[in-house]
Amino acid sequence: MKQYESDSEVVGQILKGKRERYRFLVEKYSPMLFHLVRSFEKNEEEVKGIVQDIFVKIYTKLDTFGDRSKFSTWIYSIAMNHCRDYAKNIRRKNSRFSEMEDGYAEAQENNETGPDEMLEQAETNQLLMAAINRLDGDKLAPLMMRYRDGMSYKAISEELNLSESALKVRVHRARTELKKLLENEV
Repeated sequence: MKQYESDSEVVGQILKGKRERYRFLVEKYSPMLFHLVRSFEKNEEEVKGIVQDIFVKIYTKLDTFGDRSKFSTWIYSIAMNHCRDYAKNIRRKNSRFSEMEDGYAEAQENNETGPDEMLEQAETNQLLMAAINRLDGDKLAPLMMRYRDGMSYKAISEELNLSESALKVRVHRARTELKKLLENEV
């Protein structure tokens, strides 16, 4: 195995029948996916299962990759969508009600937010998510890693194999585009 193989080359090998090469991608991207999934789920057994599900999903979709974006961005996008779906299903089933953090119910009781403010916040969140989902993957991944996951530019740069200055430019462009999208919605 060459040390300098690109992700695209490895994907090509896998698609040509060298399925054992998928291990290379799993080992390379496991830390990123575990970090992402832990921001949605705290139970370590659940985290492991979700990451495994994501890797299965990625494997089944490898033929759709097509080099339109960096492989890491493509994986991040699939993982984010999977985690969002997971979070929606948990809320829908309300299966974690008994596992709510201590003090959650009391905090909600003491919350003086009125129905109008809650509706306004929900509408704002909906507009924001719609705008975020319209960003392309090259901008979306660094933006989410920076602001949602709280990762440093250095950590993101290592995950996505980009320079910190290039990441800062992408994040700035994403924020600018997001602002324009939101202004057009309001």
